[in-house]
Amino acid sequence: MRQLRILPLVLLMAGLFSFSGKKDLKRRLVGKWTMVKVYDGDNDVTEKHNPKNNRWIKFNRNGSFESGGDPHGYNDGEWEFDSKKKVLFLDSNTKDDDSEWKVSFEGNKMIMRGIGTPRQEGFKLISKKVE
Repeated sequence: MRQLRILPLVLLMAGLFSFSGKKDLKRRLVGKWTMVKVYDGDNDVTEKHNPKNNRWIKFNRNGSFESGGDPHGYNDGEWEFDSKKKVLFLDSNTKDDDSEWKVSFEGNKMIMRGIGTPRQEGFKLISKKVE
């Protein structure tokens, strides 16, 4: 009988940890990230897409983002994160520059894999958190 009373408590705690983990992913995005690697398929194209090693993106708590660096310059807009699917949507204020990314983390690195078109799906960005 005692086991029956403990079971709901265990299920509740498991649910809370699961929910908390998803919120933690979204919170983990917040802050400034510097781009360290860019891949197009298996090819390292960092030198082309980050020639001065100065590209960055900042996710603000209010759902806005800013990014900058060569060769693309400054950009800003809004971001949303689907914690279940681990998908990041960037709604850019620059015309025709919206994008979606599958996000994962390895230590202090964020890995963004493009989703949508075959061209986008070939790209993988690796960034390191700086703040």
